Amino acid sequence: PSVSAAPPLPTLDSRTILCVGGRDRSVAHYRDIVEQGGGRFAHHDGGNEQRADALDANLAAADLVICQSGCISHHAYWRVKDYCKRTGKLCVFLDNPSASSFTRGLRQIMLQQVPATAGDAPV
Repeated sequence: PSVSAAPPLPTLDSRTILCVGGRDRSVAHYRDIVEQGGGRFAHHDGGNEQRADALDANLAAADLVICQSGCISHHAYWRVKDYCKRTGKLCVFLDNPSASSFTRGLRQIMLQQVPATAGDAPV
């Protein structure tokens, strides 16, 4: 049986995609995925090394947010969740920091159909 390829990502139209958290070694892959789709990539590590208060500026500058909830501090998780809820900014929370999970989350958020999938929880 043939394996069907995942559908291509919708064009990102120069939107800024903020990734909060994720594994350090995967950040370059996330950046490639966003840039190949025509978007601008921004990253905040979720309070591990970067200051948590810098997160607010990153959130304000982003068009869409993908939060790697398993790789950030509890404080950063609640900060992202509260900010996106208050402002109506589209955000998807991912439990799995893999590039394939990131791509699925990005596809969901771009299609504005942010349904929960196994391990993923939208705002």
